[in-house]
Amino acid sequence: MGTTLSAVKCPSSEREVRALLKSWVEMVERYCTQHENLDNPWWYNERASLSTLAGAAWSSGWSALEEYSSVKRQNAPADGVEHGDTRLGRVDLFVMSPKGTSMTFEAKHAWQRIGPRANRLRYVEKGMKAAWEDSNSLICSHSHRRFAATFVAPSLARGDIEGENCQELLMKQLNEWLKEMGDITRKGGKPPFFAYIFPSIADNSFDFRNRHYPGVVLILEERVKATGHRRD
Repeated sequence: MGTTLSAVKCPSSEREVRALLKSWVEMVERYCTQHENLDNPWWYNERASLSTLAGAAWSSGWSALEEYSSVKRQNAPADGVEHGDTRLGRVDLFVMSPKGTSMTFEAKHAWQRIGPRANRLRYVEKGMKAAWEDSNSLICSHSHRRFAATFVAPSLARGDIEGENCQELLMKQLNEWLKEMGDITRKGGKPPFFAYIFPSIADNSFDFRNRHYPGVVLILEERVKATGHRRD
C-alpha cells in the first residue's frame, strides 16, 4: 500500500466543522478501500461529491438532506433595489449536528489540472466563485450557518510522475499545489476551512486518458451576511 496524504485545515475553535470534515475524509477513504482502489467518488460529478459530505454527516450521528425543495432568495433584484423577493428552488445540502447546529451548503465540483505546465488554480477559483454566488440564495433563517462548498479533483499528466520515484514526484507536486490552495482560503483574513484526501498514493489505479487523479479537496467558505460580495 502507498502513503495516504490527508489533512483537515480548520481553526481549533470550529469543533463541529472540524468533526464534519474529519468524517468526510474518512468517508472518502472508506469508499476507495471498499472498492479496492478501483473506483473513487471524485470521478463523477457535483452530486456524487456532495453525497460524500452527506454520508459523513450521517456516519457521525448528524442528520442530512440533499437536493430538497425550498424557498430561496432571488438571484438579483430586477430593478437594482433589494426587495427581499424569494423564489422556489433546491438547496444542495442541509445538515444538523447532534448539538442542533444546522448548516446549509451550495456546492460545485471543479476539475483542476496541476503540474509544471498548468494554470493550477484556474478552475479552483471558478468553482469557488460559482459556489459562492449560489450560496447567496440561501436564506439565513433556514439554518444557523451557510457555506459555499467546492470539491476539487486535481489531475496530473501521467508522464510528469512516471519513473522509479513516482511517489516522491507526486507528493512534491501535491504538496506545492496544496500550499497554494491554503493561501486561497486565507484571503481577506478568513480562517481556512478545507480538507483533502489522497489515498494510497502511487498504488492506485486512478488514471484516465493519460492523466492521474490522485484524490479530492473540499473547500468551505462561510457566508455570514444575507447580502454582499466575497472578500478578495
